[in-house]
Amino acid sequence: MGTMPVFAKPEDVSKLRGVLQFIETQKKIAAYLVDSSGQNRLELPEPLFQVLAAAARELAAGRSVVIFHYDAEVTTQQAADLIQISRPYLVKLLEEGKIAYRKVGTHRRIRIVDVLKYKEIRDEKRRADLKELIRVSESMGLYDDETSPGESD
Repeated sequence: MGTMPVFAKPEDVSKLRGVLQFIETQKKIAAYLVDSSGQNRLELPEPLFQVLAAAARELAAGRSVVIFHYDAEVTTQQAADLIQISRPYLVKLLEEGKIAYRKVGTHRRIRIVDVLKYKEIRDEKRRADLKELIRVSESMGLYDDETSPGESD
């Protein structure tokens, strides 16, 4: 892997927000790379533009960005960091067969696609559980979607 996270400097955040505002207000955008003389320019293909726009969105929000190939393999620590769980808990998930992996010597390697698939399933289950909790709470009168005027918390 070897790719290091990229962070936006505080002075770059306002520029990134300006770029995002421009992108979001345009119906169609053609993006170009232009050399320092301004004489040569090359149009960016749409998929590359979309990746750059997504990276700009994350950087403007104060998050770091790393680009991985979808089939790239990561270590257990990198996979745990990616889905924000502890490494020992990730290893437990691997041993339970909940995330596919392979061994290279004594080390486990996990494809990013498998980590993201697990995360998607986990997040969908969390959303379904939350909806059910809200439904049960509403039926018991414990959860009110809106506070009526004059009521206090």
